[in-house]
Amino acid sequence: YQRRVRGADFQAYFKEIARKGEVCEFGLWEDHIVEWLSHHGDSNILFLTYEDLTENTERELIRIAEFLGVQLTGELKDKVLHESKFETMQGNDAVNYSWFVDTKNKPFVRKGKVGGWKGQLSEDQEAELDEAVRKVVEAGGSVRCTLD
Repeated sequence: YQRRVRGADFQAYFKEIARKGEVCEFGLWEDHIVEWLSHHGDSNILFLTYEDLTENTERELIRIAEFLGVQLTGELKDKVLHESKFETMQGNDAVNYSWFVDTKNKPFVRKGKVGGWKGQLSEDQEAELDEAVRKVVEAGGSVRCTLD
């Protein structure tokens, strides 16, 4: 989102926005995650990961519904699963930001795959993110990616 709004290519975004805590709205990714990890176990916080959502959307939907106390009928479950499919979201103007920015050449909803960052990072950027991941893991976070 920040990259699209500020019009930066990925390399400029990474250097000038993503890795400068004073520029990013929520600070550095790892600091943001570590702060929220202190709330792990709070009854009003549900931790989800994109990896878990893409691995088994139905399982995670059930977790979300239980957390919210929502009765998940078969009809509602089917509707939510359909509306949360990558292809459906990519074509949904309310989700794909086509109303806000030109998405023809640079879609906001890109690939819908885990690991989409691969091939985007230089070795130095990988090393920097590897250190960020290490900080989150040391704080008790579960990170399901590797940078190698």
